[in-house]
Parts: sequence; structure tokens; C-alpha cells
Amino acid sequence: MSLALAGAALVPSEAEACSPDYCSYVDGWSSLEVVSTAIPTDGVLLLQGVRHGSISEEDWLDKVDLTVTRDGQPIAGAVEASGVRDVLLWRPAEALEAGEYKVEGSLDNPEVPYYEGCAPDLLELGFGFTVEADPSAPLSAPKASIVENLLVSESDDLEDFVCCDGAFPYSYAFDCGGSGTYVEWTEGFCAAQRGFGRLQVQVSVEVELPPATDALVVRELVVDGQPIQAQFYSSLGFSDSKPFCVAARVRNLATGEMAMSEETCLGADVAAQLGDHAVDPSAALADQCAGEAYTCAVTEEGWEWDPSQCTPWPADEATTSDTSGDPTEGPTSGGPDSEGSDGSEGSEGSEGSEGSASGGQGELVDHGCACDSTTPSPLGALMLVGLGLLRPRRRRRALG
Repeated sequence: MSLALAGAALVPSEAEACSPDYCSYVDGWSSLEVVSTAIPTDGVLLLQGVRHGSISEEDWLDKVDLTVTRDGQPIAGAVEASGVRDVLLWRPAEALEAGEYKVEGSLDNPEVPYYEGCAPDLLELGFGFTVEADPSAPLSAPKASIVENLLVSESDDLEDFVCCDGAFPYSYAFDCGGSGTYVEWTEGFCAAQRGFGRLQVQVSVEVELPPATDALVVRELVVDGQPIQAQFYSSLGFSDSKPFCVAARVRNLATGEMAMSEETCLGADVAAQLGDHAVDPSAALADQCAGEAYTCAVTEEGWEWDPSQCTPWPADEATTSDTSGDPTEGPTSGGPDSEGSDGSEGSEGSEGSEGSASGGQGELVDHGCACDSTTPSPLGALMLVGLGLLRPRRRRRALG
């Protein structure tokens, strides 16, 4: 078991989030194929396909017509839901004899005239499979290899930010195929004083089984005693914002036999960094800022900082003085080479912002991004993303 520490999770671009699957609006199967052409004598025939829409597998059972024969003679059996997404199974009424079998049938999709090409009206099925001479091999406890990642993402609440060098953050919502709240600024640097941590695990499940039995065995995680994510893949993932215990379980879909690895409890050593917690931005500010840090009040509209209501950060620090000894009221502006919190460049070629303290809050307004009195529209934000002019520093954390 190993632990890796990651910063804020990479955020998919808005363009990607705004490109939903054309066929996601269709309830239908575009394919359905046999998982394995060889099964044990006590096995079931697994059919895995590409399914669109949200109708559960149970609701498709009466739309599947399947005939299984051996030497031209029909074999009694029935189609069932497997409990694995996009997988149906045919279970024989009795144990099968070794030999060759044929399958013919169809799946009746609902008619979807406005989404041609997503799913045929009638999906034809036809294939063969072999029943081997032996029953399923017994299961033993799988070997589970666990890799941990601590993912800490910054808050997206404007009240939580500390900035420098003329940065004035604003927020906007973007919801097209994926919901999110973003915080952006045009120059300088900002860091949050709060974060949200999740412990993410990737579990590799290793079993040693004959291929015919292995094809019937699903892997699933058991988290705090509850099984989740039954699937055929050997790599399983899970994340939570609190410590948890996890084990890997294997289950034969034909016989119901199960075996489980030892349980491992995770997250106790990083519990203080999980969920919502305070973050000290001092190190990031010291590394990225040319001038002093500051915070500003949020406008009444609630989506941007008000440059006329700024105070130095930390709040108990004395105000800075210019070269003549007179105190300045606002934070400094500068650092044309300062970087954003995601490691990308902050101010690209901004002028008149190098080195020394600014002339006060009035100059901060000139350098800030909070001049527009309207909230940026999602369409406008997407256009800016396409032009490479808008680089979201932070997306709303996922709580699910």
C-alpha cells in the first residue's frame, strides 16, 4: 500500500463538460455481445453491451428474446439482470452438459426517430458458446493492492481568498453537461484559506482462476461493510471525505460464491486534511507574490471582490509605507511574472506593475478584473476558454 499526495484535482475544460453524448438522451442498446464463449457446466451466459439512457437492466428483461439450442434442441432458461451495469445474463434451468451451443434472438429497442444511429429498432443477436467439462473453480481470497491519493482542493468561496499583485477574483457558474462554480482573476495571484480534502484509493484485485470461471467473477469493493461498484475490471476506485475501511471481494455470478480480502482501514493519519478544513496560504503567497497580500470584501451582488474595500493580510499587520514614509491604504500591485494557483502564468505582460508598492486602492481598480458590473455569462466564459483567455483556477468541490 502506498500514499501519494496530490494538489487540486485537474478540472476538465468547460468545452469538454459542454459536449454530452448525443445518444445519452436515448434509452436503448446499440450492442449486446457474449462476454466469454467458454463457460463451466454450472455457469451462466453473460451478455455485455453498450446501453444508452437510464432505464435499469431489470426493465429490459421482457424486451429480450433469446433462444439457446444444442444440436437443434432448445435449452430451458431465462434472461436475468446481473447486477452489473450494461450486463445481462442467461441462466439455464439445469446444469449444462459439455458441448457446443448456439444462441439466436433479439432485443427490441424503443423507436427513437430523432436520434437515428444510436440504437437500432431491433438489435439482432446470434453467436455460439462452448460448455467445458468442469464446473466453476472454487474462489479464494483475492490479493488487493491499494494506492492512496490525498486530494485537497481549494475553496471556491470568494470570502476565503487572499490575493496579491492586483488580483481581484470573481466567480461564475458554468453548467452544461456538468455543473461547476469557478473562480477567476486576470493578473496577480490568489490562494484560499480553506480547502476540502478527499482520500482517493485505487485497488488492484488479483485472482488466479481458469479463464472460463474468471469470466463469471465480478470484483467489487466493500467499504465500511457495504459492497459497491460490482464490475469485471481488476482495478477499482473509491473516494471519501472521511476515513474508511475497504476490502476487495470477488463473486461468481453463476453460483453466488464469494471470497474477500482482508480489510484495510485508511485515512486516520490524514484525517485533519479531509473534508472542509483551514489552509494556511502563507507559503504559496510568499512563493508567488511580488507585493503584499490583501483581502477584499465581496460586493453586494456576491460574485466579485470590491476593490474599494480591501485590507492588508494578515489583518493585524501594519499598513505599508511608500518611499516618502507616508502609509499607503491598499495592497501592492506588481509581479508580471507571478503565477496562478494552478501553476499557470498569472499576469501575461501586464505593465506598470513591477516591484514597488502601488498608489493605493484606486490603482488596484485599474489593475483589477472587477470593472464589469455584470456576472460573466457561461457562453461568454466558454468563448474565452476557447480563445485561451480564461483559465479557471478552481472548480467547486464535489461532495458526492
